[in-house]
Amino acid sequence: MAEMARGERMVHIFVFLLAHYTRCYSIVEIMHNLEIPETDLRNVQRDMVALVNVPGNYIERVTEFGKVYYQAAVPKADKLVFPEFSDTLLHLVFLKRIANMYPASSALISDLTEKIGESLPKKSQDTLSQLYSALNSRILFMGTPPSFEENSAKVLYTILRAIGERRKVQLRYLDNWGNVSEKTRVPLMIVVHHGDIYVGCVSQSNPGATYALKLCRIESAKLTREQFTEDPKVLESLRARVTSGAFLLGEQSPKTEEIVILFEKHIWNTLRERPYNLSMRIEERKENLRVTIKGEVNDYLKQWVMFFGDIAYVEKPKSLQRMIRDTARKMTARY
Repeated sequence: MAEMARGERMVHIFVFLLAHYTRCYSIVEIMHNLEIPETDLRNVQRDMVALVNVPGNYIERVTEFGKVYYQAAVPKADKLVFPEFSDTLLHLVFLKRIANMYPASSALISDLTEKIGESLPKKSQDTLSQLYSALNSRILFMGTPPSFEENSAKVLYTILRAIGERRKVQLRYLDNWGNVSEKTRVPLMIVVHHGDIYVGCVSQSNPGATYALKLCRIESAKLTREQFTEDPKVLESLRARVTSGAFLLGEQSPKTEEIVILFEKHIWNTLRERPYNLSMRIEERKENLRVTIKGEVNDYLKQWVMFFGDIAYVEKPKSLQRMIRDTARKMTARY
């Protein structure tokens, strides 16, 4: 990970702990997972002290058998998922944007963004201010017109209320084929994925099955009086689908395996900025980049690899090679 200012590093650490709220981590483990250089050990130690001291005890310091660990203690932290966080300042803008929309962590986000903002160098503070002004109407919705953004903000607020109060919500939704449907849905999570926001829902006709709705395609949302009971197993299943890369086009119970892809070296920055999932690791070798991913082999992964064209080569597994080869043959036949 490139050298970061203190405030940026704190956001990375906080989001990592929030996304893995069920586990506690030592400072060494945090640094390893976020690829923070060992030379920053003292800086990270100071960061953890600052995060623990944020009013509200949102990051806890735990001692077990003489060893110190840290863990997120945000109420209902499992409702907000960040599969990737390549641009910290943008995520800080996002946190600021939803601070008043998400009651479970509103105080935390306000306290944290203020504390981090004050710790940033003057130049970074100016950059943050410019980003917030420029992207306030687009950071959640990636380029949709401002007039539509206002409606989307209302939809997001309604869905977050539904999640927090465990109430079903009536949604008017535009699907991939341009068809509009109006149905009662059971929302479980908000998922931030590669710049887009999705609502993770559980099926009412197929118990235990989960699916995704793209926020920008929800035309209206209305809370119902009907409540639902959360199933912890379904929540964990949905989280597993997100972290394995199976959330959009994968199986309900994804089977993860090691995936190895070789890339030409000039694509290094692009890979670093837009990782496939949090497990992705990049090894720089003399002749190429060796990328390893722990995830499910599915159509979404196939599309991600094919996006890079002939500068990517799948070393393993064979099943992914076959999927790409079959798709390439179909494409060739069209031309």
